[in-house]
Amino acid sequence: MQFNTPIIFFIYKRPNTTQLVFNKIREIKPTILYIFADGAKDKSEVTLVNQSREIIKQIDWDCELHINFSKKNLGCSDRIVSGLNIAFKRVETAIILEDDCLPDLSFFYYCEELLHYYTNNEEIMHISGFNILGEVKINESYFFSKYTLPPWGWATWKRAWELQNNNFDTWQQIKTWAYKNISQENFTDWTDLFEGARTLRKTWDVSWNVDLWKNNALGIIPKKNLIQNIGFGDDATFTKNDSTKVAANKAIEMNFPLNHPKTKKCDFDTLIEKEIIEAVRINRN
Repeated sequence: MQFNTPIIFFIYKRPNTTQLVFNKIREIKPTILYIFADGAKDKSEVTLVNQSREIIKQIDWDCELHINFSKKNLGCSDRIVSGLNIAFKRVETAIILEDDCLPDLSFFYYCEELLHYYTNNEEIMHISGFNILGEVKINESYFFSKYTLPPWGWATWKRAWELQNNNFDTWQQIKTWAYKNISQENFTDWTDLFEGARTLRKTWDVSWNVDLWKNNALGIIPKKNLIQNIGFGDDATFTKNDSTKVAANKAIEMNFPLNHPKTKKCDFDTLIEKEIIEAVRINRN
């Protein structure tokens, strides 16, 4: 039986990790698959870029396949934003994976169910597969948060992505809110992240999180981490330091049926913020 929720897969120059994530996608056989690839920065990357792209020739099931291979290097931020803009002109929902985000198979079914469950709930804009805390002891299958970082394996709706600000300057529009709601202890780290995302445009995920805040929206985080980031190392764009706690988070199987929370309390946000800032500081040094 094939999997009917569209999957968007971003690849670049890491054929080894790309193969592992592709193998997971092949296990569920999505009926709609988008593959977006960034181009090489220079001649030294051409072979690895081409090897990564060759992997899609292993598709051995019937699917509606959309391929978009950039001839030039767009960078992580513009490649992902441009790809999602293209895909969400055609689909209403999607599950998004990058070439270093290795999911447990239950991740796909968890996302699919929640995409349906919250289809018309505009307060929910983001479904995370990664839990930066690893696992939390709650009866429910997931919880709510104002944080979507890091977005290693996630899902969303066209209605939500249409609120994404391509100018990356939402932070400038909600300064008053941020001053009141972000901890003063970590305020310098947050403002550095916001300004860096806006001016350098090397990352898209920070500004996407701010887009949620502007729209008074929340993300969903699974009680168990469903994604392992297998891309830590010198060839990574951001996750070069593998000594962080998040690097040790393994993918765990989600139990079904899902037990839905009765309230949208963000009980773990203080802990989540602490882990985000710690990971940012370590990878910055």
